[in-house]
Amino acid sequence: MGLKRARSIFLYSDSEPNEVLISMCHLVCLPLSICMEYESPNYWLILIALFAGLYQLWAVLYSGSLKSRLNAVKLACLVALATIINLSMVGLMEGSRTGWIIIFVFACWNVVRVQRENISRNG
Repeated sequence: MGLKRARSIFLYSDSEPNEVLISMCHLVCLPLSICMEYESPNYWLILIALFAGLYQLWAVLYSGSLKSRLNAVKLACLVALATIINLSMVGLMEGSRTGWIIIFVFACWNVVRVQRENISRNG
């Protein structure tokens, strides 16, 4: 019973609150952490994170279009993966920074849910 309900929640529940959360992580948390924790910050990652966060926030709160949301969650997933790779490359993927793995998992989860929504609406 519990596993079946968990599967249903993960596949069919509304992803928009998570999309807003991920956008805020990329828009605020990621640039701040890169600027504070890196000796030489990766400005490209900061710019991409800012763009991805703004785009995802726009897609969810202003556009609402499924196509825009799908593009935004895919971009957010790539930014989350790039963050993990970047942290690993500079030896910072430890302690509380491993929380970016959770952000990546939720970003991937959003891709699955928005894609399923897209398939169910468009056949």
